[in-house]
Amino acid sequence: MSQQYYKGKDGNFYPVQQNFQAPYRQQYNNPQPQQQQQQQIFKRSGATYTTIRNGNFEGNIIVNAWRKTKMGLMQATVAPYAGQGKKGLEIVNSQGKSGNQDKEYQKMICEIRNTALGTTQTYHVLMNLKTKVIVIQELGLCITPNGSGVTRSGKRVTGYFGKNYRSK
Repeated sequence: MSQQYYKGKDGNFYPVQQNFQAPYRQQYNNPQPQQQQQQQIFKRSGATYTTIRNGNFEGNIIVNAWRKTKMGLMQATVAPYAGQGKKGLEIVNSQGKSGNQDKEYQKMICEIRNTALGTTQTYHVLMNLKTKVIVIQELGLCITPNGSGVTRSGKRVTGYFGKNYRSK
């Protein structure tokens, strides 16, 4: 049995094989569909909202949040703020331009720890009583109960601690 050849578009001769397709045909005339595997997106932050059961702030909310950053793990604890002289919780009201956008905020204290650097910072923050969103304006971050997913280790988490996309 003799070897058979065919002439390609580039002018070169190629040996004919069984189930062989010319290189130009495979690329241009019969493209293979590439299978894209959907990679799961893992959460890099979370927040837990807990109701205080006993003590001076019984019935109020305390928040524990965490966030994975390039600089290490960032942990935040947000607790109710009693004010100077421990005179009780402070509620702040704000009114919109038209007057029908009244919002109530609770003053809270936020302690942020960076575990890799070993630093701790304290900020005064406000929590919207209706949406439970906490905004840390100095850092451009927010903590919200919205958002759910799975971490890389497989643990289910809720909440979000990250960039505040509404800040300007």
